[in-house]
Amino acid sequence: MAIFQLRLTISLKIPDNEARSALEAIRVKMGLDDEVRDLTREERWELGVDAVSFDDAKAVVEKLVATTNLFANPNKHRYTLARADVPFGGPDPSVGADLADDEVAILVSDRESAEGDSILSAIRRLGVTDVRSARKWVRWRVALTRTPSPEEPDLLPLIRRIGVATGRRDGLLSNPHSQVSRVVLPWGEEKPLES
Repeated sequence: MAIFQLRLTISLKIPDNEARSALEAIRVKMGLDDEVRDLTREERWELGVDAVSFDDAKAVVEKLVATTNLFANPNKHRYTLARADVPFGGPDPSVGADLADDEVAILVSDRESAEGDSILSAIRRLGVTDVRSARKWVRWRVALTRTPSPEEPDLLPLIRRIGVATGRRDGLLSNPHSQVSRVVLPWGEEKPLES
């Protein structure tokens, strides 16, 4: 048996009022209407599953998603499940493989693993012991008004301004005191956002 890393991504089928409010704050209150076109939000779980093969690990997670509401409600969520062949919590260039040329992803997770511990506890109460680790990230997909390039010197400061709360007018998506955040750029590069 081995530990297989899986990435479970949950998105809403219905309008996301939290993402709409955040987009309004970024565009109007933060004054970034000329920089940000759209914003969407997903939950992303990194799960370590002890199994004989990847297919067995995938079957464990698929059964949990299909038979419980721990990760998703089938009436309002859709999900995808993919293999994440990296150390748990490590950088993974495929995290941004689905980004459009004008999108960046901001990943935010709590420093403490309370949500991961809670979901593991709930899974174990169901009698499932194969899921060994869990970490939840919120993945914000930020659609810019232009296609960024690696040579652009103002890109990372702009993303930090959107993603990391540093004051009343700057930052919205993560609190650097209790959360970690990183950006995934459309060309596959990943960087931490904390200053």
